[in-house]
Amino acid sequence: MKVSYVILSFCLLLAARLQAGQGDTLAIRADAGKNDRIDQLEQLALSYVDRNHDSLIYYAARTLEESRKAGYIHGMAVALACQAASARMNNSDFILVEKQARESLYWFDRTKDKEHITIAYFGLGFALYAQSRFGEAIQYLEKAYSHAIKEGNCKEAISILSLMGYAYMESGDYDKSFDISRKCLQLAGEIKDEESAKTEYFALSELFMEIEDYDAAEKYFRMAFKTGEQKAPHPWKMLRYAEMLSRQHKYDSALSYYAAFDTMHTDPALIRSYLVSKGEYYLLRKEGKDALPYFIRSLYYQRQLNDGNQTMRCLRDLSKAYECLGQDREAFHYARECLVMAEHARARQYIRDGSQILYALYDKEGPKDSAYFYYRRYISMKDSVLNDQVKGKFASYGFEQQIKWLNQEKQLQDACIRQEMLTKKILIGAVAALLLIGFIYFRYIRVKRKNEAYLRQRAENELEIQRLEGERAKAALQQRAKELEVQALRSQMNPHFIFNCLNAINFFILSHETEAASDYLTKFSRLMRMIMNHSRHSLITLAEELEVLQLYLDMERLRFKDAFDYHIVPEDELDTGDIYIPPLLLQPFVENAIWHGLMHKEERGSLTIIIRLEDNTLTCIIRDNGIGRKRAALLKSKSAEKHKSMGLQITAERMALLTGAGEQGHFFKIEDMYDPGGNATGTQVVLTIKINSPAGEPAETLI
Repeated sequence: MKVSYVILSFCLLLAARLQAGQGDTLAIRADAGKNDRIDQLEQLALSYVDRNHDSLIYYAARTLEESRKAGYIHGMAVALACQAASARMNNSDFILVEKQARESLYWFDRTKDKEHITIAYFGLGFALYAQSRFGEAIQYLEKAYSHAIKEGNCKEAISILSLMGYAYMESGDYDKSFDISRKCLQLAGEIKDEESAKTEYFALSELFMEIEDYDAAEKYFRMAFKTGEQKAPHPWKMLRYAEMLSRQHKYDSALSYYAAFDTMHTDPALIRSYLVSKGEYYLLRKEGKDALPYFIRSLYYQRQLNDGNQTMRCLRDLSKAYECLGQDREAFHYARECLVMAEHARARQYIRDGSQILYALYDKEGPKDSAYFYYRRYISMKDSVLNDQVKGKFASYGFEQQIKWLNQEKQLQDACIRQEMLTKKILIGAVAALLLIGFIYFRYIRVKRKNEAYLRQRAENELEIQRLEGERAKAALQQRAKELEVQALRSQMNPHFIFNCLNAINFFILSHETEAASDYLTKFSRLMRMIMNHSRHSLITLAEELEVLQLYLDMERLRFKDAFDYHIVPEDELDTGDIYIPPLLLQPFVENAIWHGLMHKEERGSLTIIIRLEDNTLTCIIRDNGIGRKRAALLKSKSAEKHKSMGLQITAERMALLTGAGEQGHFFKIEDMYDPGGNATGTQVVLTIKINSPAGEPAETLI
């Protein structure tokens, strides 16, 4: 009985095992069938790479969906690589391309099956190249090329190498770009791929355009256009050929190619290139007004797609267009942005062009030390790019032509050296003139202060003699001496202000802005009349002071071409006609806010003056949204021409003498303003003045 029970149990266990094994076999077959289906979708997606966008999008999405459901890592990797290829061709969304390609490589790293990884490496390299991250792009393209060679796909290897050559060309390394193009032609010849050879002829034509060898560029253009077929060249090739004709000043021929460009039925991603190319056509013809709309529209598209190479190109061209129109403020903005991008991407030709534009702008209006800095940088980058251009030409031409280019390079370098020496002489002469003017000015101040010191000493001697006559006479004489010192400081204040105004008028005259100079001179004469009238009084009404201040601000706005707005906000119930203060009390603080806060601000500045009266205390708040004292001090330390704010010092001394207080800073305090992120948002000056009404004085009088 026990034996029978054991045999029965064994049979049941064996049957269960067999049933389980059969279930596992069915599951494996089901998984195998599922993977086969995914592989079929994968092959369909791969068959449409570089061909039909809509089919590629559909099959790539299906492959990714099925692979994720099945947990099939290789399928997910290939599907994401195909999606990256679709995003690259369909809408040129390079941020999306980079994201999908990196995710594809993430899954490729988790599987031993590396088949089709070349697509992911190429997609990532292309996205990084378009964003001007050339070093990273070349690294991934080298990996893609290595895998393509291992897989024996020479045609794909040529495409990868060609893009690598473009990356070197955009970064200004023409020598390596030429070597890669020559290698591509060699590979195309080995596999007898005529289309790849034509594509590389076109790449060579663009390379020769960059090194300004237009004869060779036209030769390779014609080789690229010679197809043996009736179909028209690709629109991109037509654009580049039109650009070459424009650079050769063959404007009518170039315009015929632009006219043949179908803007209505062309890929939107190509429209952005057409816009910048057509804008450069007008820019070469010195028609900056016509070029601007093309550059602005193209820049909008380039930024949407994060195409770094074309964005730098648009920024450079926009800066040149605004410079051509005399709009230096806009030209400086775009040139600076182009230079920042070029430095980040290490694109030497754009660093060269940006430095050249900034040098010209600073040399025209800005600080000469900044102009000299960007000139040196332009010369350095120009020589660096020129060296690569010469290397590329050496690789193309024979020995005799090498000697010819060496001689031309030497002549160019000699011309640059002569230009640099001339610039140095001009700068030395300018510095010598400034030193002479400074010496004369400080000599004048020194003599003036000696005279004032003599007058003060004389007044003190007279007071000492009269001190013996009695305490009452002593107090009267001390008060009179105090008033004399205030008048002396006020006489020091007015020449300081007049000096600044005359400098402004001189600037407008030298800049040939006769109308501005005339307007400024009219306002200046009116202001001087008011100051001369006020100089006879130790106190004037607050209304008169605000009138002078408003006229001064109008002059400064005119001088700086409306670079800032101002608002004078007295309290609603404040009677400015019954409050008396010393003349030119607020002007030095306003001047300080303009010169040290708003003058260095790139955006439009704002200055607010708030006046209120509380408990016999007049409070004046002068608030600006400038760069802040910390950055102003840094700029001041770097500047060759340091501006010393004498107005604030003189005003503080006047207030100390009027009240008899010892500390000059007791009457005002300067506060820095910051946003929640700790960034400087401006400066605020709070000026506090005590008011009382002694007998025999006006209704409200300053102590």
